[in-house]
Amino acid sequence: MKSSANKHENNTTENGKSRKLNYFLIFLVCWLVLVTGFIAWFLLRFNDFAAKYEEQYQASLPYHTAEAVTAHFNAHDVDYIWENMAQKPEVTVFEDETTVKEYVTSLISDKTFVCAEADSSTDSDPEFYVKTSDGLVVAKIILAEDKSKELPYGFKAWKEGQLEFYTAANETADITAPSTYKIFVNGKELNDSHLAGEVEESELNQYVKPYAEIPGTAHYQITGLYAKPVVTAKDYTGHECECIYDENTDTYSVGFIKDFEGKDELSEFAIKFASTFANYISQDAGATALDKYFPSGSQQLSYIKRNSSRQLYTKHGKVEIKNGEIKDITVFSDDVVYMEVYVEQHMQMYFGSKEPEVIPTDAHVYFVKIKGKWYVGGIQY
Repeated sequence: MKSSANKHENNTTENGKSRKLNYFLIFLVCWLVLVTGFIAWFLLRFNDFAAKYEEQYQASLPYHTAEAVTAHFNAHDVDYIWENMAQKPEVTVFEDETTVKEYVTSLISDKTFVCAEADSSTDSDPEFYVKTSDGLVVAKIILAEDKSKELPYGFKAWKEGQLEFYTAANETADITAPSTYKIFVNGKELNDSHLAGEVEESELNQYVKPYAEIPGTAHYQITGLYAKPVVTAKDYTGHECECIYDENTDTYSVGFIKDFEGKDELSEFAIKFASTFANYISQDAGATALDKYFPSGSQQLSYIKRNSSRQLYTKHGKVEIKNGEIKDITVFSDDVVYMEVYVEQHMQMYFGSKEPEVIPTDAHVYFVKIKGKWYVGGIQY
């Protein structure tokens, strides 16, 4: 009986221990579930926090603000660039803002741009370059803190502070023209303030002084232009005349005009003079035949008479003047005109062929008008 009672008591003790173990296991499992759930919740919350933090951090990076500005360059938004320039380019009186805008358009059209942090950039003062895809820097973006915006976690917001667009007014107008002509650049008349030095006196005055003066050569220089200029000119009579551009030297030149009222009359006079001059040299005109063509007291006429050696000219027979023409003409003023005059003497010689020998005369003559009448001022040999 005692043995049976002890056995029952032992069974009771073991059952109690088993129940306690089951309670502990249940507690342990519940605790693990709670801890795991807390950890999972914490991780989810931390992940949300980290994502939001990263989002705000990225939003606060100045690079993104610079990229937004660069997007206007890639969109070729000239109006935005112009309106946001920290300092507008200086223009001369020969251009206006429209010309500069066209210049800006030419710089950014058909190009792709990227932004890159400038060497001078700091955390407090971020700066970025706007570059073309091949590395040409066209602008600098200087950012400023945007205190009107409050970002979480103490991050700073940025805005465009300054946009420095790099321009270079490299076009010029180098112009050579007679000093008596009016020159215009993009429709604006030039004056003495645009001269690059003194007016150069003409070397040809030696053929017309003291009766007249050939206008000197003026050299104009205009710099600081953003576009190739349009250069026009008016001659001394006020009529438009030709202006020639030389691509090799990048210069403009205006020459003297070739026509004037009274050209036919002077041409006839010039051919008569050249014919008389040729006949004078060959002794087919008298010793005073040239006198009427020169002003009284002309040094040029004296020179001709002293140095022509007419007496040495070959003896010959009949002479006839043919094929007179004006090969070239330059009108310096109302009172000075140059002509290249060509005539032929068909001269019957006393020996050789029976056909007349053709003797050409090509005279380079400067005519001057004195008291309304044309005279020979000088001959260029």
